[in-house]
Amino acid sequence: MNKKGVLQVAIVLVIAIFMFKALTPFITGSEKAFIVLSGSMTPLMLPGDIIVVKSVDLNELTVGDILTFRDPGGKPNTYVTHRIIALKKDKEPIFKTKGDANNAEDNFNVTASKAVGQMVFVIPFVGYLPTMVKNKNVFLFMIILPASLIILGEIWNIILYSSPQHARKIERERRKTAKRTSYEVKGKKLIALILINGLIFTGIITQSLGENGPVILEKENTVENSEFLSMVYVFTPEDSKQTLEIDRWYGVISQNNETQVIASENTPAKLNTVPYILPVFWILELTKVNPYLPVAAEIVVYASIFTLILLPIWYRKSTIGRRRKRIRFYRMFAQWKRTLRFLNF
Repeated sequence: MNKKGVLQVAIVLVIAIFMFKALTPFITGSEKAFIVLSGSMTPLMLPGDIIVVKSVDLNELTVGDILTFRDPGGKPNTYVTHRIIALKKDKEPIFKTKGDANNAEDNFNVTASKAVGQMVFVIPFVGYLPTMVKNKNVFLFMIILPASLIILGEIWNIILYSSPQHARKIERERRKTAKRTSYEVKGKKLIALILINGLIFTGIITQSLGENGPVILEKENTVENSEFLSMVYVFTPEDSKQTLEIDRWYGVISQNNETQVIASENTPAKLNTVPYILPVFWILELTKVNPYLPVAAEIVVYASIFTLILLPIWYRKSTIGRRRKRIRFYRMFAQWKRTLRFLNF
């Protein structure tokens, strides 16, 4: 096996291992996926998002964790995902919950028998796909037409290969083309595009940053966004137990707007603000690790996306036969020019 074959096998194995690890929890039932239908937890998760819920030891859950549980009214196949604001540990834990976007806490307690697990991840907008497929026009253009084209292509291949002589001729041509074809990564262009995109998005994102750093919260606090992009803000108090005591401790502010944050007077905290170009859940989780990570992640994600969009610039397919034809054409053209000059003299 040549180097190219070894590389292809290695890539397939890596993808297979990754997919196996990613899908195993869903197959075994230790993780489940749910589509968000309401806005009770906005902006952390929006209607149409998919959330991943992991089975955990309920005794390990704490105030501030996000719990998914069965509908307290007993409605079948209906689940609620809200934040734990209080808990009582007896023989089994009992949770008090509240939606981040709701003004009042839930008027019921969640028992262990109703609990499903802890929300651990958010995938934005993917939940719209099942709804979109139900639309007749979307179903026609996204499924029926592509499937029809694939079927027609296969029928055409069957017709072409129905004659053994014709089939052998096609295969010979394909083998010749495969031998002459090579794929080339333009390393210098790729590096240049990565640097340019990185600099562009670094400028856009850093220019759109609001106030960042340590603050002392008063009873009433105003967070302003005077930039041209919507902004996500996060208050992280020095004592993490005080997080839920801050009303609107995180949120999204549209451009040229402001919001009021209520807290206990003289509460020391850190304020982080970043442009709203990643899901809020991702920003909050990255902020827990390091306050600078959301900014770095936004730069890397969008610079990578635009570099991939510009793939034809730095990744090219070339055929040796075509190159030879071009060289012959240029030589003939040069000979014609010399002949014309000679005739003019």
